[in-house]
Amino acid sequence: MKKEYDVIVVGAGPGGGQCARNLAKLGIDVLLVERHASFYDNNFSSAGMSMEGFHEFNLPESVIGRYWKNFTLQTTTEIVSWKGEQNKGVVLDFAKLRQYLADECIKYGGDVLMGYTYTSKEMLEDGVLANFKGKESKEVVSIKAKLLVDATGPARKVIYDSRDDQPKMDLSVGVEYMIKVNDEVYDRFKDDLFFFLGNKWSFKGYSWIFPMDDNVLKVGTGKILVKENDEASETLKQITERIIAEYMEVDSYELIDIHGGSVRTTKDMSEDFFNERVVAIGDAISAINPLGGEGIRYALRSADYVTEHAKNFIKHNKNTFKKYRKNWKRKHLFTWKLCFFLTETVYHKYSDEQLDYKVKKYHSLVDIDQIVDILFEFKFTKMRARLVSYAWSRIKQKFNKTTA
Repeated sequence: MKKEYDVIVVGAGPGGGQCARNLAKLGIDVLLVERHASFYDNNFSSAGMSMEGFHEFNLPESVIGRYWKNFTLQTTTEIVSWKGEQNKGVVLDFAKLRQYLADECIKYGGDVLMGYTYTSKEMLEDGVLANFKGKESKEVVSIKAKLLVDATGPARKVIYDSRDDQPKMDLSVGVEYMIKVNDEVYDRFKDDLFFFLGNKWSFKGYSWIFPMDDNVLKVGTGKILVKENDEASETLKQITERIIAEYMEVDSYELIDIHGGSVRTTKDMSEDFFNERVVAIGDAISAINPLGGEGIRYALRSADYVTEHAKNFIKHNKNTFKKYRKNWKRKHLFTWKLCFFLTETVYHKYSDEQLDYKVKKYHSLVDIDQIVDILFEFKFTKMRARLVSYAWSRIKQKFNKTTA
């Protein structure tokens, strides 16, 4: 490992790995740093996306954990399912995806440093010095670069020196169990993205069952936009375990892993995208759809967006990162505001009876392709145009009340 690079990417999640892969392809001297010794040490993402999302990034089939055809919603009393004749999306193998991106970085001439945690940075006249500490060895290393990429996720460890410097953010939390089940249970869920809404199977959020290969299912629960006055009778783990025991009726299973964490996001993308010699991507710029929690696609996309500007900075000594932020917000800000509005409405305001009614109504109005378009692609189908029109009118009403 060298002591100086053009770019150091801190965090080898999907966004960090994609960024390092892109830069290495351009002949930029890049180091990708991951705090875990193995990508299987933090295999924590549910990683569901549409086929269009998968093909957007030129990824190989080897990173797919399972294809899905159907989309199913279970509320407190109703269950509806949209059936597909062909594959409508994939559930990615999170560890394999990150390993693939790291291998691509190496293939194109970059370096990867595993098992080292970022600790601090020091600005120099001609660059920035990043400090890392070995997780096992406790070795401290300092590496110089012209540019740092903050891909540390919601922690935003690199672009901000402390949490006090960060803008106000909303908190969401989640937990997920990876379990191996028998054929009978697996066959019930192997082709579906399965979601729960309503107070019986989730609380102020949603729960899910996602399929992987080899009889593995991912079962989890998320609490979206945590409020100070939220009082749940069960923890997220208890809800998840109850879904496994009562809903899935699984008496015994092999527990592969339990993982979870929190996500902190801004509603208006007000956090720093670039500061001196540090640029942020992925979760560090709130690149997570607040309605469904989809983050991998947007992390990968933010890496693609930032690549051109990193190239300008390194190869042409031009700082065009304002355009990176401007272009990202132009593409995503309206959708994010709409999703935050729907998140507040669906998870925090709708009663069980309203959810039951809405789910049955939309089941009668849209087919599986429209569901994919609305929830994953945000395409302006007739249904989405009606939804956008209604939601935007409500947003304006709320804004006018607060400014009156």
